[in-house]
Amino acid sequence: MKKLWLALTFSCLFAQGAMAGDHDVNTNKQLVTEFYQEVLLGGKYQVLDKYIGNTYIQHNPHLPNGKEALRGFLKSLPARPEKAGPSGEIVRVIAEGDLVVLHVNTYDWPTPNGGAIIDIFKVKEGKIVEHWDVIQGIPETSANNNSMF
Repeated sequence: MKKLWLALTFSCLFAQGAMAGDHDVNTNKQLVTEFYQEVLLGGKYQVLDKYIGNTYIQHNPHLPNGKEALRGFLKSLPARPEKAGPSGEIVRVIAEGDLVVLHVNTYDWPTPNGGAIIDIFKVKEGKIVEHWDVIQGIPETSANNNSMF
């Protein structure tokens, strides 16, 4: 009887955890990758609501919190021509729990040579709700022969 009770208790706890979870890691990776490609690299801020939660915490010191602040920033950027390709590429995607980390190569920002960016996103209930980033311009020369990617 004790074994049955333990099994039932474990099953209930597992089911509650699965129901309370924020999707699986692969779902979170797909959401963040699609957001980055479509909105940030593709310039389509119009679809922001598809990806960003009503609460959006921003850790970049140059932007305020909130989805509308992000929308305003994206709208202020120069429009990308429809036939232009993406402004960069995602090189790596790493995820754990509700966090997704992207290692991104931008082609012409923040320097003419582009940039190496690490973006970290927190996902909750199928939406991006928090963001951190580290941005490094690609220099003209390097002290080594290693790529930044």
